[in-house]
Amino acid sequence: MPPEQRINEGHVVETLHGDQSRMWRAKPLHWMSLLSMIVVEIGLTAALVVLLFLSTRWKGFVAIGGDFDFSLGVNSLHVRRTFGKSFLWTSLPAFLMTLFSLGFAAIVGSYSEELPYRNLLEGGSIDRTVCLDYRRYPAFYKYWPAWKNRNMTLGFGAFLSFLTTIVLVPIAAHLFQPIYPSFVTDTNFSVVSSYNASSLPAIVDYAPIIGIVAAVRVYGGKWPKWTDGAYAVAEHGVPIDLASNLNLTEMQINATGYSASLQCRIMSEYSLARNPASGGTAILALDALDMGCNISLTAGVGPGNDIYLASVSNTNCPEGSGTSRIAFLAGRYSTSSIYLLEDINVIACTPSYAQTSGKIFSPPGFDSISFEPSPSISEMRPDNWMLFEKQLVTLSNIGNNNSPDFTSQFGQLILDVAKFKDASLVLDTVTLLATIPNVFQSIYAILARTRMFTELPNDQTTTNAGNVTYSESRLATVSWSIDITIAIIAALTVFTVWLAILVPRKKPMLPEEPRGILSGAALLADGNLQQHIHETEWRVQYGGRLHKWMKHKYVLGEERCTIDEHGIINVSGLQDRPPEREKKTSASSSSAA
Repeated sequence: MPPEQRINEGHVVETLHGDQSRMWRAKPLHWMSLLSMIVVEIGLTAALVVLLFLSTRWKGFVAIGGDFDFSLGVNSLHVRRTFGKSFLWTSLPAFLMTLFSLGFAAIVGSYSEELPYRNLLEGGSIDRTVCLDYRRYPAFYKYWPAWKNRNMTLGFGAFLSFLTTIVLVPIAAHLFQPIYPSFVTDTNFSVVSSYNASSLPAIVDYAPIIGIVAAVRVYGGKWPKWTDGAYAVAEHGVPIDLASNLNLTEMQINATGYSASLQCRIMSEYSLARNPASGGTAILALDALDMGCNISLTAGVGPGNDIYLASVSNTNCPEGSGTSRIAFLAGRYSTSSIYLLEDINVIACTPSYAQTSGKIFSPPGFDSISFEPSPSISEMRPDNWMLFEKQLVTLSNIGNNNSPDFTSQFGQLILDVAKFKDASLVLDTVTLLATIPNVFQSIYAILARTRMFTELPNDQTTTNAGNVTYSESRLATVSWSIDITIAIIAALTVFTVWLAILVPRKKPMLPEEPRGILSGAALLADGNLQQHIHETEWRVQYGGRLHKWMKHKYVLGEERCTIDEHGIINVSGLQDRPPEREKKTSASSSSAA
């Protein structure tokens, strides 16, 4: 800018603002409006960052209650509606973001309307001053003509305003979403019953116990309370210090489990005899020695059954050791075999009884549990363990008592479970070695749970430590939409701060608010632009299209529109466009030359 022009512009600005209090500027561009928008933008960004941090750290930033009712009664008319709270994190954020985008669009729109007047102070062509009007461009591409006119600030502002409309407002409805995380809190559980090793009766009816095991392991039933089929545990009560509205999902209790197990192995050395030596039925006598323990089993076979499994118990093995053996003889009936059995398996098992520390895992209500043992195991034999083993293996034979079948209810249960696993591998050695201990363990767990726990008096109850897992409906941020929103609002903040610095650099030049056509006439009333458009040609030949006529009449682009100290707009350097004929003649002359 030449020095004399800069001096003239300063003189014009000084003259125009002799009475600054009377000059007008759009309210969205006032420092208070811009400052308020900056505060709102910074506040929104800070709030979203804090909510994102809290949501990540605490699995959601606030708990969500239930729906709420709205009731309205007018005379006899009563209306009651139930409203979900989801509108608080869907419709409400979208509504607030719409208000925010309207405020930012008002600032950008006011700046675009003031831009032609700002250009007049610097001086510029007709197209960048008196003919510049960005209101004629739709919002979704207003930024493009602004960039073409080198109005970079307005271009970025219009682009950001466009983004707030098509991006910020739609994703505002997806800034938050309900989640259902799990939380764990420590608590104490009251112990309602205790294990009593001496409470096992001398005579027990094992048929119902075997029936329970069969119902679960063969037919898919559920274990009774306070056992998982492997361990029996004491009954516990629900903690009374928990809030009643907690949505419990799991309980964990530090407890002791009681169980029995069998260590089984296949016997390869044994003697087997039959009596009589011929015929389709016979009494088999099995003798074997397992680590110093004598095993003797006598039972009959015949065509009554296809598969046989006999069991026997020796509860003083070796004598005075306090240990025992349970042995099994299994085979498939076959008249072609010398012993009327083929696929013979002789299995010896050593029982053991233990109490194990561990954790009870249970859903609310304790309808079913699972016990997870720890490595801490100690022996815990019930007082009548010998009677238990003897009664279990001799429990009433299947079928007719006069039949030579020797499969007891215990043996039949083992066969049924093995058949349930794989009917073709019932007598497979690996299958039997896995099935026998499982069935024995389940029988003892049911026996212990139903016969060996006694209820504690109210004044003798104790507590076990544990914890509960509960889920809570909480509101959390959606990370991708929050990230996009924060990035856009941060860009809006930078733009607004820049505008707050840029706008005050040039004082307002309008004495009053522009009011339609009359305001434009007032600004051009005494300017010398009138002498260039007084002709009636643009009305007659161009149908009132003044700008089109001027582009045809004058060479636009090199002229300069300015405003003087009296607020009058003048144009200088406006040159007539040469006639088309003269151009052609000049072109022909040049060609001839």
